[in-house]
Amino acid sequence: MMFKQEEVFIQGEEVISATVTIPEQERESYPAIVLIGGTGGLNRDGNGLGFKMNLYKDLAEWLTTQGFVTLRYDKRGIGKSGGNRNSVGLTGLVDDVTAVVRYLKSHDHVSQDILLLGHSEGCIVATLAAERESVSGLILLSGAGVALKTSMQEQAHFLLDEVKRTKGIKGKLLRLSLNEKSVIGKQQKLFERVTATDQDTMRIQLMKFPAKWLREHLAYTDELLRDRLVQLNVPTLALTGDRDVQTDVHHLDELDALHAEHIEVQKIKNMDHMLKHFDGEMSILDVKKQYRAQLKEPLHPELQHQLHEWLIRHNWIS
Repeated sequence: MMFKQEEVFIQGEEVISATVTIPEQERESYPAIVLIGGTGGLNRDGNGLGFKMNLYKDLAEWLTTQGFVTLRYDKRGIGKSGGNRNSVGLTGLVDDVTAVVRYLKSHDHVSQDILLLGHSEGCIVATLAAERESVSGLILLSGAGVALKTSMQEQAHFLLDEVKRTKGIKGKLLRLSLNEKSVIGKQQKLFERVTATDQDTMRIQLMKFPAKWLREHLAYTDELLRDRLVQLNVPTLALTGDRDVQTDVHHLDELDALHAEHIEVQKIKNMDHMLKHFDGEMSILDVKKQYRAQLKEPLHPELQHQLHEWLIRHNWIS
């Protein structure tokens, strides 16, 4: 399917720069999906400083071939979007999504159905945004019902476990600098510092840190986020890969245990956090190297299949 792309600028609290991708068919309007990115200074394509995956570009273009208008955007303070990336909090990220949804609701090529697709931290942002602005459904990839604090703590424990297992000189050197005090203790001090201040940013090792962003995240627990998903009562698809070192796939069991009829969970075998096929040894130490090697690989085929089938079941595509 052919499609066309256009750059738009949306006025929210700050100007949001986005790419809208529209199928080129004979239809006048289509359902729409907003892509909400994960943690860090990511642009609309899912790339940041020293990090390139084109994940959101690939997702947007694939979804457009399925018959959707898609919108992906530069996060606040990134690329062509206005604002300051260090001073924006979680609430500000949610505000940006609500502005984008309102824009799409008046778009000539968009029907009444608008869905939010969140990836990683974007799952949290999508959940909270859906409370503020009505949408038709949620797609939550690699992070449904999981608070940021939980993910940070689990990643720290995963790191320590991997360091303990690492053999030889490499393992000995790693254990000198990465131990419970330097990892878990340092993380806990960070939580305490951001909670004790009301400033938007703070200095940590001479670098600006987004204190407001983390402080606002710390107000949410896994249980609270899962409760929000139940209360929203809109069709929700939660997908996580079993080779994901950044989000524990077993959190899907906790979501499934709520027995909410509108929430469907799917574990994807041999899929990692970047939604690509991976069947190697899971390593948080080498994960960036792993992601770089996957740059040109397609989205996991089972992910595409599950998304396609769910969208058909809810009559958003035929």
